[in-house]
Amino acid sequence: MESNREKRKEIKGDGKYSLLSLPFRSFPCLSVTFRFFPLLAVSFRNFPLPSFAFRVFPLLSVALFFSPFLSASAFADYFNPAQVNYIFNPQSGAESDVQRFYHYFKKDRDPALIVPGWVDQIMPAMISHPVWQDPEQGTLNEAQIWQGPPAVLYEVFELTRKTLSPKDGGQLQDPKTLAGDYETERIRFEMALDRLYRARLENSLAGRGREEMAIFSLIDKEMESLITGLTNGNVKEYRQGVMAIAMLAKQSFQRLNQPPAGYAPPDVPGPASPALATFLTLVGVAVMLFGGWFLGSLNKAQIQEATDRYKAKAKEWAYEYQRQFLTVKVNYLVGAPIVLGFLVGLLTFNIFGFIIFFGLGTYAGLILPGWLLQNIRFRRGMKCEKQLMDALILMSNGLKAGVDLVQCFGMVQKDLQPPISEEFGLCLKNYQLGTSIEKALEGMEERVQSRLLSYFIKAIVIQRTAGGNLTKLFDRIVENIREETKLVEKTAAMTAQQRIQAIVVGIMPWIMLLVMFLFQPQQMSAFYFSPLGVITLLFCTIWIAIGMKVVNKLGDVQV
Repeated sequence: MESNREKRKEIKGDGKYSLLSLPFRSFPCLSVTFRFFPLLAVSFRNFPLPSFAFRVFPLLSVALFFSPFLSASAFADYFNPAQVNYIFNPQSGAESDVQRFYHYFKKDRDPALIVPGWVDQIMPAMISHPVWQDPEQGTLNEAQIWQGPPAVLYEVFELTRKTLSPKDGGQLQDPKTLAGDYETERIRFEMALDRLYRARLENSLAGRGREEMAIFSLIDKEMESLITGLTNGNVKEYRQGVMAIAMLAKQSFQRLNQPPAGYAPPDVPGPASPALATFLTLVGVAVMLFGGWFLGSLNKAQIQEATDRYKAKAKEWAYEYQRQFLTVKVNYLVGAPIVLGFLVGLLTFNIFGFIIFFGLGTYAGLILPGWLLQNIRFRRGMKCEKQLMDALILMSNGLKAGVDLVQCFGMVQKDLQPPISEEFGLCLKNYQLGTSIEKALEGMEERVQSRLLSYFIKAIVIQRTAGGNLTKLFDRIVENIREETKLVEKTAAMTAQQRIQAIVVGIMPWIMLLVMFLFQPQQMSAFYFSPLGVITLLFCTIWIAIGMKVVNKLGDVQV
């Protein structure tokens, strides 16, 4: 107990001797740190303390005293020697590069400084060109404006130097304590960059101004990332921001020693390349034609049989066109699309392009005569239906006046317009040549695709077989046609949207494809004249046809 009291008295101190008095006098911070120890000892004077406690307290004080330096040293370790050399190398570091950038545009620079030739050429013009009026610095010329960003970057690197170890010229300062200084330099950098943009110096530096300003904009964003890393305590983000700024600063300096970026024309192939490509294309076409001829010679019998069927079909088509009072060369309808597709396919100078266009031409040539004939018959039948009511009224009046049916046909032929006058005239001519009136009317029914005309013809045949009042029959048919016409017109108006949608669904994709070919022929040809492009076209064609059929079916109302 007595020994413990003596030790407590020694800790309290009497001014003559104390083991802790020397460190306290040498380092005031230790004195502040250990002010709580006498209080602690006094508070525990009634409790005996072990002897080793008086040895532990000095060690704790030393650890607390050196902890800031240890943390700063750990922070500085995030910059390895290679990174420190990249930033602070006196000859090739980023800091030395921004110094040279600054001195390039200094009026009284060191004559020993080696500068690019274009700088000496434009320097007088830059010095004599005032571009900015500053309240504090006065009038600034173009050269002084360009000195602003590198001057700020130099200060940023000097702040970074403070975080390094003493052997690298630093002070082991915690970067977190420099966050305010970094923010100040970032604001200065933004102001310097804003001056460049507002002075419209994009074409300055002999055409390099736009590139330099773009690099400075990237540096400004990296400064924001650097400060964010310090604020959030993210050391990795801070280090990456510093290294990114150093890299961009070096790139900015290197641009001064390189020619300005401009348009570089594409490599033009030699004169032999297009000729060789054309020759190979022609050889490929010749091989393809030879292959077609060879395959044709192997299937000569089948080709001859298909040719005979085509000739018979062509004669049938020609006869049907004549029955529609038209004279058409069916061979031209078939051959013209095939030849056109063949020529367009050759002009593509691509095997897939040739297959696509030649296939489309062949398909169009084979279906065009039948499609055109069906369309002509449909339109001719619609025109006859529109004239049928006038013809029935005319014949009904003739019958009431005592004229027979054959003479009524003659009245229709003379008084009405084609096509119904042509049909009744042909029917009358066949009757005059010996054909019965029933057979003549059946021939007209075959020629004209009209449901109402079929009703009229069947009514006449039944009347001539079973008897009846033909005048009243015509009047009843006229009334039915009038009511049905109103219903058909109303239905057509209600389903007009579906019909237009079917047309748009079928036509718009091909129109857009044509427009894209006109604006980007090379890109479109490279895709569609390939196996994948051919499959895509087939897939789209099938689904477009299905869509047209479905939408058109929605508006198909039978009356």
